[in-house]
Amino acid sequence: MSGLPYLQKLRKSDLTEFAETTKLADYTHLKKAELEVALDEHLRANSTTYGKDPSLSEYYKRLGGSSRSPTKKTIAEKVTETLKSDEDAPAPAKKPRRKTTTSPNDIRDSTREEEPLVSALVKSPAKEVARRTSILASQIPIPPSPAVVTDAIDQQARRIRTSISNAYDRTQIHKAADASRELLSSPLTVTVLAILLEAYGLRAQILPNKLITQIPAVPYVKSTPTPILVPDLFLLLESKFWAPFSLWALTSLILPAIISYFINLPLKAHPSHTYSTRQAALHANTQMQFDPFIFSLAKGLIAYLVYANHLTLSGLYTHFTVATVNESILGGWFAIVISSGLSAAVSLYEAVLVKKY
Repeated sequence: MSGLPYLQKLRKSDLTEFAETTKLADYTHLKKAELEVALDEHLRANSTTYGKDPSLSEYYKRLGGSSRSPTKKTIAEKVTETLKSDEDAPAPAKKPRRKTTTSPNDIRDSTREEEPLVSALVKSPAKEVARRTSILASQIPIPPSPAVVTDAIDQQARRIRTSISNAYDRTQIHKAADASRELLSSPLTVTVLAILLEAYGLRAQILPNKLITQIPAVPYVKSTPTPILVPDLFLLLESKFWAPFSLWALTSLILPAIISYFINLPLKAHPSHTYSTRQAALHANTQMQFDPFIFSLAKGLIAYLVYANHLTLSGLYTHFTVATVNESILGGWFAIVISSGLSAAVSLYEAVLVKKY
């Protein structure tokens, strides 16, 4: 009978004590299943040395139970031996052959005695398979934990953000944006944008585009020819260009600039000082040459008088010229008055901020 089932029922601390008693080598790193198998083999090999140890008496008692226990033969072996003994009996005797019968109790007892042996044979391969599986599993690399994966993703995201930030700094976009914001945040810029919109609409009316040539259609890109249009510069030699242009320049630029030059409120609000430096005085003079608030008011008033009431400036321009300029500008005279009012409001707001701060 094997002593391995007895070792399997013990705790690992008991097995460790047995290993220390029997001087088993290299048992500290073994798991419980591996220690059971190793200890069983060691005790079997050294049964003469440790057979008289009182602490191992139960193990060797179970190990040597096969010699002291009743028969371990199977039922089939018993039946075979009985048949052979009957066949070997002398023929002349003609005695009735005694039928060997096995009582149910004997069968039950033999079955009970065979169960530990069968269980040991079944459990031992299972433990060996478990031991080898654990060894193979320890050699296979285990995938990282979710925390490690999360840290790797965070590091990659930080590297991407850093590279994008460095690329953005190299493009100098933020500096260009700051310069554009500083340039556009002034009443002068609002006034210039309004004048450019008026000039764009007037140019399309008094200097229209002329077809020069066409680019042939490109397959899979554009199915129709592309026309090449340029302004008809020959109209610069005719009066139908200069009359509307001079009227618009006079009402939107020249007259408002003259009025804002002479009626300049900031010039009076900031008198010159004898102790100011030449550079500061020059900067102040360039800022106060024209009053943007007065310029916007004068421009809106002149546009209303000329284009809304068809004022010909003492017959200098015809009604047709006045109507041409009024119709070429998007929104007509009303749009000019609205843009002038917005420019005046921005100028007044800037003056309030400068006075406050």
